Amino acid sequence: MSMNIAIIGGVGSGKTEVLKVAREMGITALSADEINAELLRNPQYVEKVASIFPDCVVCGVVDKARLAAAVFSDKKKREALNAVAHPEIAKKVAECNADPLVVELPLVLESGMATMFDEIILVVTPRRLRMKRLERRGIEPARAKAIMRAQKPIYSLRRVATRTIDNSGTLDNLREASRNLLRIFCE
Repeated sequence: MSMNIAIIGGVGSGKTEVLKVAREMGITALSADEINAELLRNPQYVEKVASIFPDCVVCGVVDKARLAAAVFSDKKKREALNAVAHPEIAKKVAECNADPLVVELPLVLESGMATMFDEIILVVTPRRLRMKRLERRGIEPARAKAIMRAQKPIYSLRRVATRTIDNSGTLDNLREASRNLLRIFCE
């Protein structure tokens, strides 16, 4: 039996850095965001998105900024997009037979994919630090808050998490904690 590990947490929590550490350790690691980016280059998938968000697709290309604005401001639109995206992402994850497999999956609850994982690692970071990180990435505070409001609250994520990484310290602290935890699954 293979070991499937999800990395979860809110936007700006440090999930991607944990994924980088896994890759550096030679662990096969997937990102739901990377899978989604790949899907957005697939004409059949883009057609599905266009059927829901016709204003967000121009000449067969998804305007990601316009799509993000639409889904983060309207719960029904977000759910409609998730209904199209999550089965495709789950399929890509299921097709990967690596052992262990680490998957960065921000929407573990919304996707219904929690049962696909043996371990779910929650990266916990204070909101103020997450806001600073998002600001450094060029995300305006109002948009950052909208994204955070659209995500499940931390207490919901704690309910499914089997382990937690505290990311209230430095990047080096996060990387060390990630290596220490991921080593458990490589033995």
